Amino acid sequence: MKIEEKTRQKIIRNAVLSLFIYVLPIVLMFVTFYITGDRPWLKQQHKPEKTKSVNPKNSSSNGTSD
Repeated sequence: MKIEEKTRQKIIRNAVLSLFIYVLPIVLMFVTFYITGDRPWLKQQHKPEKTKSVNPKNSSSNGTSD
């Protein structure tokens, strides 16, 4: 089964447009890093906070809300 030339060109054009839309945010992110000089992967990780989870007084461990 052969497809028409016009249909083939539309498929190729749509595929190229889809790839462009997919890659654009990634390229813009790296361009921003280059312009600003920011390197987020070199920054120190935050230490996890030591907080206790809050459980209501009336909660039971069986999962019901009666």
